[in-house]
Amino acid sequence: MARLDYETFLSGLPDAVVGVDEAFRIILWNAAAEALTGKSARRVQGRTLKEVFPPDSSLARHLAETLRTGESRSEAEAMIDGTDGRLVAVSIVTAPLARGSGNVEAAVAVLRDLSRIRQLEEEVQRGQTLAAVGRMAVGLAHEIRNPLTAIRGAVQLLKNELGDEARWGEYTDVLLKEVDRVNRILEALLDLGRPVQLKPRPVNLHQLLERVALLAEEMAASQGVRIVRRYDPSLPPILADEDRVVSVFHNLVRNAIEAMPRGGRVTLTTRVSMNPLFAKVDLGTGTRQLVEVQVSDEGEGIPEALRAKIFDPFVTTKQRGLGLGLALCHRILEEHRGAIQIESAPGKGTTVSCFLPIAK
Repeated sequence: MARLDYETFLSGLPDAVVGVDEAFRIILWNAAAEALTGKSARRVQGRTLKEVFPPDSSLARHLAETLRTGESRSEAEAMIDGTDGRLVAVSIVTAPLARGSGNVEAAVAVLRDLSRIRQLEEEVQRGQTLAAVGRMAVGLAHEIRNPLTAIRGAVQLLKNELGDEARWGEYTDVLLKEVDRVNRILEALLDLGRPVQLKPRPVNLHQLLERVALLAEEMAASQGVRIVRRYDPSLPPILADEDRVVSVFHNLVRNAIEAMPRGGRVTLTTRVSMNPLFAKVDLGTGTRQLVEVQVSDEGEGIPEALRAKIFDPFVTTKQRGLGLGLALCHRILEEHRGAIQIESAPGKGTTVSCFLPIAK
């Protein structure tokens, strides 16, 4: 029974735990270590650490020193081989495991994935930035709208006074259209700054996505784009403000279609979230599991220089566009206690992942 509790405790830890014996054979490898490295415990246990990690790696070096000296070692940031051959930044802390006699017979290392912490920090910082921009936008928009209203009224009077003379009418029409365009920009800024009044209720996610697909059908057909569904039929209803979430996915699907002017596929995928950062959320009435919705395209991808700030206002990859759409999507999902992430590779396309809580 004690062994079962011990294994359950290890498997439930969010940090990777790796243990080796005196011969440097792996004796501990928990579920978080599997997720971090992409290597199963059954595959690595019993093998020497140098068969799994380079012998000059920080992990191997610190474990060797702990076995030799019986003292803990730590490193604030080191790199290890993660899944798909990518390097992952981790912090490392090692500790000796000794017999009653005091002889060190094993050593254990705890690895914390720093990328997860940084993602959360970026989410918090992004939310604070959007809130600050929103407050500024509300004040700025109100100050600009009053003179714009006066300008529009004056131009309208001028148009009436000038009558039907084509040359002057052309100029006044341009002025009216540009004033209206500035007003639309101000309305978008106000949307970013206004408090979001959500009316959450249980919503069938797949019916919602079908509504979005229907709205985008004509635009997709005109560009030779096909919308593909990969839905998990077992998903429960989500807790959401339907109109707000429809606007999020309508924006994302439209972006995906526009990213493929020569045609391609937009894939809508739904599933229970397996992302360790966005698996559950506390809504104050209990912890809720999150579902993940992915909107994927086969376009050219987002330039690397823009990826870190793609949710910032006025950042866009489009020649014509305000760059407020993704900022608003981020705001709406944040108000739902969810999240949004983007993965993009040059020439391979972009995947936007949205996380929303289930209704129960």
